Amino acid sequence: MTKCSRCGKEIGTAEACPDCGGSPSRSMVGKGTSKVACATGEALEFGVKATETVVRETKPLFKSAVKLGKRGVSKAKKETLGVAKRLKDEDE
Repeated sequence: MTKCSRCGKEIGTAEACPDCGGSPSRSMVGKGTSKVACATGEALEFGVKATETVVRETKPLFKSAVKLGKRGVSKAKKETLGVAKRLKDEDE
């Protein structure tokens, strides 16, 4: 709750104190906003760190999967060509 800068009474969200007409204390005006900004910043920072960790941990897995995939495709290609040659030879 915001307090009056003159009398110190709580004035809630009013723009002026109902008792003395004073303005809200400036130290309390941005307090909620800065708490939200701080919490948002912490959440974003945590999200970025989590993403970096996931990428770092899964990178070797993806590299080996891609490598295995290339080998597998190459091996399958060689086997297919070999079978095709044998079939061709049998037909002749």
